[in-house]
Amino acid sequence: MKPFRLGMLGMWHTHADGMARQIVTHPAEFEWVGCYDPEPAVCEQRRKAWRDLFPDMREFSTPEELLEQPLDGVVIEGRVTDNLRWARMALESGRPVLLEKPAGCDLQEHRRVAALAQDRGLHLQMTYLFRYMPAIQEILRWSRRGDFGHIYMMRGRMPKELSIYHRWVEELAPYHGGIFFEMAGHLVDLMVTLLGKPQKIHSILAHHHTAPPASFNDNGVAIFGCEGAHAVIEVPALETAPTSRRIEVYGTEGSCIIPHLGSGHLANRKVQVIQTVRAGQADWETLELEDQPLQINDLREFVAVVRGTKPPEWTREHDLDVQETLLTASGMLG
Repeated sequence: MKPFRLGMLGMWHTHADGMARQIVTHPAEFEWVGCYDPEPAVCEQRRKAWRDLFPDMREFSTPEELLEQPLDGVVIEGRVTDNLRWARMALESGRPVLLEKPAGCDLQEHRRVAALAQDRGLHLQMTYLFRYMPAIQEILRWSRRGDFGHIYMMRGRMPKELSIYHRWVEELAPYHGGIFFEMAGHLVDLMVTLLGKPQKIHSILAHHHTAPPASFNDNGVAIFGCEGAHAVIEVPALETAPTSRRIEVYGTEGSCIIPHLGSGHLANRKVQVIQTVRAGQADWETLELEDQPLQINDLREFVAVVRGTKPPEWTREHDLDVQETLLTASGMLG
């Protein structure tokens, strides 16, 4: 089977680098056709960073020029404010779309883009790359098998380091939700998968740094009331403690804790640790799962669904519920 031909619209997003590297590292599966970004500084940054990947990086001067190429799919990795526009253009050109999280700031436009994909019979997939981390996959296996029994509580922390605080002040200035809007989507995605769409949301977004600007929400907590369960999500941009990304899922028959989820840009071990306990056990068990590169399984899922060899693991309806929940908790809906 020929490699799946991919183009990238927008290169600004942090995850663009990992996506490009996985595409180029697996030439039997994927073919990199080229890319476009409207910002010269972003293009220059990527040229320098990707010299080892692309001896001659093919850039296009307009999105239309890229979309005139023979493409099997389009990866969207621009600024959050631009990505739904790029997604619409790609879908209107007849290409399926792998869309970086979060799905913009306008829920109604997200719904319209999702409806366009459905009307055209095209796959629209969100890139919530934590979905395929081994420890998250273990939690999902527990859920599918019913090993939790009734899940009554989920908690998650997704902090960002204080040392790069200035970066978030600049990048997240357009978004009222601040650091919560940037990072909570990963946990909202898992929460909706496990517990369904919440009926009640109460969030507290605050500026707790002594440094300005006071308008930047750098410490967010949200409580979600789901059917038969509660969930709590915390996202500070003030973290100094190491290895503090944590997920906890508690059920009447068993529970799982990921003591540190890690990330593609953090110093991670070669394994992902998850702690589990079943009803009746005296103590927790610790499993060490072999770590895997991020993004590769997002790409493989995308290709398999587009080629019709499997149904999508997450539906458009799920992704819309996640986005509505995230925007509501971030104070950005309406």
